Amino acid sequence: MASGKSSTAQLVSDELGITLVKEQSSGHPFLAQFYANPGLFALETELAFALIHYHQLHQLAGAAMVSDFSPVKDLVFAEMNLSGEELQMFRQLYQMLAGRVPLPDIVVFLDLPVDECKRRCIARGRPYEANISLEYLSALRDEYRRHMSELGKEVHLVEVAVGQRQRSVAEAVLEKVFQSPYLAADLRSRLGKDQTR
Repeated sequence: MASGKSSTAQLVSDELGITLVKEQSSGHPFLAQFYANPGLFALETELAFALIHYHQLHQLAGAAMVSDFSPVKDLVFAEMNLSGEELQMFRQLYQMLAGRVPLPDIVVFLDLPVDECKRRCIARGRPYEANISLEYLSALRDEYRRHMSELGKEVHLVEVAVGQRQRSVAEAVLEKVFQSPYLAADLRSRLGKDQTR
């Protein structure tokens, strides 16, 4: 959250010349209510995100794309915000949807210190994010790390320093992408990149 995923994804997409898919959280019907009262609105928030992400990725299945989220994100947040019957209900829907959307070939996790994530949440001015606690962001980071190997077929972690320029972050991501055997041969050829850049 607020690690620079969308900005980095845009730069990577521009460099690769392929479709960009950005998470559509602004259209989420329950997000503001969730942050106001997580216990009351967690189930519908997580179910809605799973469906929104499925819809975005399902219509592009098989296309080369850069996205600022992995569909496994939905499981990460659900395991953090749900429990008991609600978590079981979510898992059933998630498993059904996950089987219909391919797992990303390459995922790069941007790891930014949580206090900087908090500062960025406040700076971007979304009212519902203003009161996110450092504890919540730290727990979220831990949950992502617990699911790291599930995020995609090949997963890399890029540590992002406070104040690091977005172009520099994108270059670190591209380095991982260009080294990957998953980079499609036609894309590699078009970009003039060999296997080891």
